[in-house]
Amino acid sequence: MSKTVTQEYKEVIVAPLAAGREVFGLTVVFCCIFLFVGLRYMQVAPKEDATAKVSYQIKDIRLRNQAPVLYRSLLGAVDSITWIYETAEKWPEIADLQTESLPPFVGDFLPAGLRNFSWEMHQGATWVDYYGVNKQVAQEEKKGADPLENSFILRIIDLEAGQYPFPYIQDMQDMQDTERFTAQIWINPQIVDYPQGSLVERGWKWVVSGNAAVNEKLTQSSGS
Repeated sequence: MSKTVTQEYKEVIVAPLAAGREVFGLTVVFCCIFLFVGLRYMQVAPKEDATAKVSYQIKDIRLRNQAPVLYRSLLGAVDSITWIYETAEKWPEIADLQTESLPPFVGDFLPAGLRNFSWEMHQGATWVDYYGVNKQVAQEEKKGADPLENSFILRIIDLEAGQYPFPYIQDMQDMQDTERFTAQIWINPQIVDYPQGSLVERGWKWVVSGNAAVNEKLTQSSGS
């Protein structure tokens, strides 16, 4: 005679999480996400340059119209100019730079609004200024063009010379151990003649990088 086996089952009821605990869990997750995103932004975002707060400076990111193109073109010419200077032992004339087909002194590779800039060389005691301005703005505007109406100066300073125009580099002695030249680019919002004397006093602005890593320290000491 067979026996019937009866299995007993115990019913277990699991209560759902309280609403407060769910909200707390989601809050922790979102906070972790925001923290990660914030840390990542701090790693890749460009750092603000405190030195650009000086009254006679302007950040390159604030340049408008075609001014950034001319600014970068002048920066690209610095190495070629200093190489010629070291080789020939004198600062190259505008004609020399044009012979080298060096932008922006030759405008063939520039946008149309920048091709009519004329350039002059003005030599200081220990530096050289390359002053550029578009004197044909009125004619171009009559033709419907949109020329750049800024004046530019590329200033290259020989750090081995011993005297420097204002403003100059603060840690000059430290820089002399590694670099011979430093370059400054100045901009005036209008078409003006080449300034005699201090650029700062005549309303020119020193264009500096918006990234602090590539800027140099300044001093307020007066100079030529």
